[in-house]
Amino acid sequence: MSAASVAGPSASTSSAPVDADLVATTFKRLHPISYLSRFLDSSIREDGRALPAFRDATLTLGSISTADGSSFIRIGNTSCIAAVKAEVAPPQLSRPSEGYLIPNVELPAVCSSKFKPGAPGEEAQVLTSRLLALLNSSNALNREHLCIEESKAVWCLYLDISFICFDGNAIDAAVLAAVAALSHTTLPKATYDQDTEQVRCSSSPSDRSPLQLDEIPFASSFSIFENQHLLSDPTAFEAALSSSHATIAISLNPSSIPKSSKAKPTVTFLYQSGRLSTASPDQSQSATDQQNLRICIDRAYSRAQQLATLLRDAQEQSS
Repeated sequence: MSAASVAGPSASTSSAPVDADLVATTFKRLHPISYLSRFLDSSIREDGRALPAFRDATLTLGSISTADGSSFIRIGNTSCIAAVKAEVAPPQLSRPSEGYLIPNVELPAVCSSKFKPGAPGEEAQVLTSRLLALLNSSNALNREHLCIEESKAVWCLYLDISFICFDGNAIDAAVLAAVAALSHTTLPKATYDQDTEQVRCSSSPSDRSPLQLDEIPFASSFSIFENQHLLSDPTAFEAALSSSHATIAISLNPSSIPKSSKAKPTVTFLYQSGRLSTASPDQSQSATDQQNLRICIDRAYSRAQQLATLLRDAQEQSS
């Protein structure tokens, strides 16, 4: 009996305490929907945010000295870098007085374990296509200002965006990186020589001029989890478990943002996959597609004002 009484406390002392983080990580991996539901049912996200809240964003201009314009963006744990390189090119036959913009988004294997080395995957291609559609629909860049000589030479802007870390909501980060890099882009003075049919570009820094941008689009993304919870700025974990997604772009002029404005937001891009309606067990928080779309637009407008202010501040610091 004495041996048993001694062995009891000894065994208890030697047993390691349960690692709460390990248990949570294991539960998250085995039962991701139940894991996320426990947070959202308490009106809080895994990272501590409220359901309508967006992640903090930071913005730096001029990250790449060899580019004509560049930016570095971080939204939560998602970060990317954008660079613009301008080259002289012949115009498109259908648009002889307009230059053009060619974006390319890369999601390399180093930014997330979900991406593999090699040629660009489907997600990167879809992201590139959606980014171009958003920039085209916003008309932020006046392509006629990229004309050097009608029907002869125009500026072609290559916009490369590479993700350093991916934690969801790539479109919001890509759009912010793109418009920030374009707003930082300057082009040399270019003249077309009719005799030689060549374009001469000035090498003097004082002869460079910035791109002429009108109202700039800022994107905000949302998702619906389990047809119950409307989430702003979903993380990669939340987005993978969500049944519906939406992206809304609001165009603003960063230099003329009023401190308080009741003006209606201008939606220049809308992408929706799945229904946005939500239902709660007691029906107290149920909403139709139109009601939730209105909520998303209002949230996107507030977010666009924040990002526009962020861009304006970065422009003032770099000037």
